Amino acid sequence: MRRTLAQLACAALVWTSGCLTHRAHQWERADVSPQGVAGGTSVVIVGDPGAPGRTPGAVARGVSQTLAAERAAGRSPVVLWLGDNLLNGRGRLECAATSSAWTRPGIDELASVVRSHTQSGGAAFTLPGETAYRCGARESLRSDADHPATQPGVHYVVDLLASGTTRVASTCNDGTCTELPAPGTQRGADVTAQLVFVDLTPWIAGARPAERDEDLRSLDALMTALQDNPGPPRILVATYPVEAAGFHGDGGGDPDSTVHTLAPPVGRALAAGVFVGTIAGHDRATYASRDISDGTIRGDRVFLPHAVFQVVSGAASAPDVRRTWRRLRFNSSVALVPERYTPRPGYAVLHLGETSAATLHAYRGGRWQTASVPVTLRPAKRPRLVDVPSVNACLRCPELPYNER
Repeated sequence: MRRTLAQLACAALVWTSGCLTHRAHQWERADVSPQGVAGGTSVVIVGDPGAPGRTPGAVARGVSQTLAAERAAGRSPVVLWLGDNLLNGRGRLECAATSSAWTRPGIDELASVVRSHTQSGGAAFTLPGETAYRCGARESLRSDADHPATQPGVHYVVDLLASGTTRVASTCNDGTCTELPAPGTQRGADVTAQLVFVDLTPWIAGARPAERDEDLRSLDALMTALQDNPGPPRILVATYPVEAAGFHGDGGGDPDSTVHTLAPPVGRALAAGVFVGTIAGHDRATYASRDISDGTIRGDRVFLPHAVFQVVSGAASAPDVRRTWRRLRFNSSVALVPERYTPRPGYAVLHLGETSAATLHAYRGGRWQTASVPVTLRPAKRPRLVDVPSVNACLRCPELPYNER
């Protein structure tokens, strides 16, 4: 009887407060191809893949099919392995898994798919998650020969070339960075976009202030170099979202992924217009926004000079669909509502070409579903005066406030 009453109470709480969820009418069967993304390069984003079980195995099969489909369509997929590797079956920190990070059930399948991709000539890059920092395993995981992806530096920049291949343009280690190639030189002429990988765990998960941290000094040097050397469209890649929409967003249960919590050098570069988009994990859901500008204004009064898209993929092994309490509105962001969102297991694919789009993949009811959000690599500059969105935090306000209709 007590258990029944408890279940009814929980159901009433969810019903009255609302929650972020998978809206089926916004998704299509996975065999329906997204429109307008032929040719170019694709970036397959696998986030927080470190909790063993059946979920990473299902995601592995989906990623394998997607990689094959991308190559068949004439695109050159690049895999990003982002976020936490040291998790237990319940999605919690497990430092003891360091020695067996790639051999646990489900994760071994996912790692095998990515290794096969790199062995066939594909590229795969990685950044550590918060658990690696807390376990003191950032260096050991990075140097592990069995890691399915590579991390050339603590922070680094990767060129996406017109030929579909990749090239490491700059690396940052021990407080310094190698020089970025100038856009007008031979090395910079054939670059269609750049992925800028930054490890923010020393700042967000570490003890602050951390002025003496070499990794943060090199981060400052990299952001300064990017601001001083305009180049091709640049996309920020980090474990933490710039403005999370779920549990880690502004006003959420653990609000560590907002523009307010970014390391200051990254925040300055973002406000200066260095990045046209961001890629992240950590939030244990999959979602995309064509522009996060309203979210940064609501979150910390940060006015971006142009639209900045965001793609978050953090549901490869421990998605939020298993934890309803994490998806309640009072545990989610009050700053950002993405165009497409799912707490289901999945991953994301960012297509870069003449027409760019983020395609989200969600595993629901034993079937794969997809949803697409258009993005742009060349956003228009905003005027000096812009319309400001509602900045009043409100749990159950409509997505578009009355004064903006």
